[in-house]
Formats: sequence, C-alpha cells, structure tokens
Amino acid sequence: MPRRLSVLIAVGLAFAACDRPPVVAIPHELPPVGQLERTYWPLADFSLTERSGQTVTLADFKGKVWIADFFYSTCPGPCPMLSSRLSAMQRTIGPDDRIRLVSISTDPERDTPEVLRQYAAKFHATDRWLFLTGTKESIRSLAFDNFKLPFSEQPGAVEPIIHSTRLILIDQTGTIRGLYDGIGKGDADQLARDVRTLLSRP
Repeated sequence: MPRRLSVLIAVGLAFAACDRPPVVAIPHELPPVGQLERTYWPLADFSLTERSGQTVTLADFKGKVWIADFFYSTCPGPCPMLSSRLSAMQRTIGPDDRIRLVSISTDPERDTPEVLRQYAAKFHATDRWLFLTGTKESIRSLAFDNFKLPFSEQPGAVEPIIHSTRLILIDQTGTIRGLYDGIGKGDADQLARDVRTLLSRP
C-alpha cells in the first residue's frame, strides 16, 4: 500500500474514533488586535437560558455590539479573572444599551439559573451582562461549531473543564470581529476602543 494512502487511512480512522467530527479551530496565536477590517464568520443561531430564566437567541443581539466569554462558576483557575475583566469592562463602557456582555457556562449541569444569579451578583453584573446556560450538547456545539473554540472535560482533574480564555467581540450583525486575551492586561484597552469603533459605524 502506498505510504500516502496508508497515512490518509490512519487519519480517517482517528477521526472516526472521536465522539464528534473535527472542527476548524481558531489558531493558537492571537491575531493582532485593533484590526476591525478583518472579519471571521457570522454566528449561527442558538437558544440558551439566561440567569433570569428567559430564553436568549442570536436574534436578541441584533443591533448590539457584544463581548462573549466561556466560563463556569466553580472554576478554580482563570474564570474569576475573566469575570473580573468583564466587570471592569462593564464600568469602562458605562450604561450603554447598545452593548452586551455575555458569559456562557461550560458546566450547565451545575450552573443553573439560580447559581448564575449568585455568581453574577459577586461581580456586580447589571442586566446588560448576560449569564447563559443550556444543555451540555448545546454548549458543546456552541463552543466547537459556532465559536470554533477549544472545549474539553477532564473528570477528576483540578480543572475538570478546559475552555478558551479569550474574549470574543461580535458586531451588530452577529459576526465575530475580534479575539482578545482575557487574562492578560494588554488587550483590555484595545477591546474597549474597538467596541466604540463598531458603535460609531452605521
């Protein structure tokens, strides 16, 4: 059997053994920030539950500029840092109804709306900062297939859920426009400027 053919067969068998088909992930290295002329892809529709108990879909963000992140309430690692960053962003952008912050739980079995209400209160979240949960499969699909971000579970580990720590900027049409470091301090100011730039455009 030719070597190239045997390699292709091996790759195909590896993909077949996965619990879901491979997806195209965002490169590990962040692209330069402040380049809003670049667009990624439009998000597909989704349906999740907000901490208020209301159903939230992509249509609810039409005409809004929003910043999304993935987290879970019992996360011992980066999640409190991500939430603190968004809390600071909430103060920076002020009470502008054209902007939404959106935190999506990667642990929907534990992060019920009541748990999310308690978590949101710790970070002084207003009603313009949404905390979303849903079924495990809907969250996995949203992370993998819609945002194309890494997500995995490691039961028994110190951090049982591994997810992206990026802040994602989405424009008024539901198109991803930027990816930012959610842990380091360098991108926060640029993200705030990019939000204002999108709001200034028709």
